[in-house]
Amino acid sequence: MSGLKLYHKVIILFSVAVVAFGMWYFETGCLVQRFLHIPCLTCGMTRAFFALINGNLALSFSTHPMLLSVPVLIIMFLFSERLFNNKLKKYSITLLVLIISGFILNYFRMF
Repeated sequence: MSGLKLYHKVIILFSVAVVAFGMWYFETGCLVQRFLHIPCLTCGMTRAFFALINGNLALSFSTHPMLLSVPVLIIMFLFSERLFNNKLKKYSITLLVLIISGFILNYFRMF
């Protein structure tokens, strides 16, 4: 089995979540926005997440329509060895391309 093992992937996801929580808790804001002065592909994701938690699906979707694709991306990351095998490879790649395209389209929507 090549690539990262599942527990390595969980540690990576946990580390990303801790950093994201720290940025939110200490109100540092987006580092891309702060240092490069341009929005990143996930700009607005935190506002969309809190709107979703508060039950405001319309505000969440209008703030960042790709928020609901994040669980799909996490599952694809965790189980990539199974999803990108010969049987499911074309479907997984198609789904990944659609999600990335959605993030890019949302990025240009911000301007």
